[in-house]
Amino acid sequence: MADRKFIFVCCGAGKLTSFMCAEGIRKAFRERRIKGVNIQHGMMGDITRYKDKIDILVCSTNYKGEHSFPVINGISYVTGDEAGQEKVVVQLIELLNG
Repeated sequence: MADRKFIFVCCGAGKLTSFMCAEGIRKAFRERRIKGVNIQHGMMGDITRYKDKIDILVCSTNYKGEHSFPVINGISYVTGDEAGQEKVVVQLIELLNG
């Protein structure tokens, strides 16, 4: 992960659920001492604005869009599913290292 990577976390309104998801990912990365990642949250409408910068998209709502970057479902941060949250973090780390 030599270059700073950009993970964009989105939801419908860009307020609560994307914030919850982004904070959960930040916490997991801090605990694992993962650095060099910019995690930002916003609304689905922001995807087009950031599309040239996004390395990984995490959606805290149902999203079926297809992009050149990976899209991960982060709904587990909204439902409180800790096993699902761990899967999201593992997926993110694999993608960042891949």
